[in-house]
Amino acid sequence: MPTHVYRLTTTRSIATRVADALGDGELVFAFADAAGAFDHGDGTWGVEAYFPEALDEADLAESLADLLEADGIVSREAALATLARATQRPLDGADWAAIGLDALPPIAAGRFRVFGEHNRPEALRREDVLIEASSAFGSGDHASTQLSLAGLDEILKLARPRNVLDLGTGTGILGLAFARLCPTVPVLATDIAPHAVATAERNRRLNGVDRAFRALTADGLTDVRIARAAPFDLVLANILPDPLCHMAGALVPLMAPGAFLVVAGLRIGEQSRLEHAYRARGLRLVSRRSIKEWASLTFQKP
Repeated sequence: MPTHVYRLTTTRSIATRVADALGDGELVFAFADAAGAFDHGDGTWGVEAYFPEALDEADLAESLADLLEADGIVSREAALATLARATQRPLDGADWAAIGLDALPPIAAGRFRVFGEHNRPEALRREDVLIEASSAFGSGDHASTQLSLAGLDEILKLARPRNVLDLGTGTGILGLAFARLCPTVPVLATDIAPHAVATAERNRRLNGVDRAFRALTADGLTDVRIARAAPFDLVLANILPDPLCHMAGALVPLMAPGAFLVVAGLRIGEQSRLEHAYRARGLRLVSRRSIKEWASLTFQKP
């Protein structure tokens, strides 16, 4: 589990590059458990990254400045001046409440509702998912979760999937939402982070979902257990745009004819390259959705 949080307020181009570098493990010594860039709504963007231990701030700034200069985003000197404003500090109980669902209202999208323990109803409906309070770390952006659930709701009006892959499951929200409605259908939930898989498993028990929902640690699509479970007729992928594009060639062959794919975790301006990546491999675009800066796409395989 993470013990330290890194924060920086800057421009969009710097924030997105720094978040991608920290979240993708581009800097070997600074591989965040999770990292993201967020629009503050006032013209500035923020970076938040969560690490299992404290980092050497000078080494981190030097390495990030090298990347920003190499990509032509900003000069090394300007990058160092910006990165000097970053903060890093240990996490405490109040941080976990902020990271989790403790201060959030229920997430509602289509027929689905997602609750934390602090606002759970007296009785859960089949369309409700309960996420362990203060453990929503890795569950993805709030808007991306809503968009993914809305895409899932749309698909369930059109089809009855019989084998589901929840790629980059985080806390398991998407796979568990499906499993609550269709408890006998196999759901394979994978994530690169072991602590995310452990959280998804705890939430499986919390929601009374049986072993039809299976969470495992897997790096992308290379794990042989994913290939053995294929073909899937529904894939849910609320992850970053770069891995979504890179995985297209490996993911589409794992989908059954007529299968649906919901991708989220992307900004509106990133839709076109996702569309190109999956249309080039034979999928057709079914729908687009957006909330503020965030977007999701639903595809179908012929």
